[in-house]
Amino acid sequence: MPLNLALALIFGVTLSAASQANDYPTLDRVDRVLACMAEQGGQTIDNLYACACEIDTIAAAIGFDDYLEASTFRGFRAMPGERGGLFRDSKRGKALVARLEEAERAAARTCFFGRARVSDKTAGRR
Repeated sequence: MPLNLALALIFGVTLSAASQANDYPTLDRVDRVLACMAEQGGQTIDNLYACACEIDTIAAAIGFDDYLEASTFRGFRAMPGERGGLFRDSKRGKALVARLEEAERAAARTCFFGRARVSDKTAGRR
């Protein structure tokens, strides 16, 4: 019985961690991947892999609610005048944007943007 309990706890913790890293709605993931692919030069298989890696890396570092809030602060801080000041001057907004930008830098380091991946077909020819 203790073994079953231990397995259940381990399995539950694993599922919990996985679900937290994947709490981003599919639509938001796809939107981020398509925008990333456009920034990287178009819809190629290499860009698909790199951009999917990017959103996965970001999702592992920052929860969806914080991601959404950080994206909002970053998007509206360029708004002129007092309205933009609400987004530029917020301590919480600055902290969230900093976390998002750090996650994006980590993704840029690990996701191989601008470099062709080695496919199974070409790997054997080298």
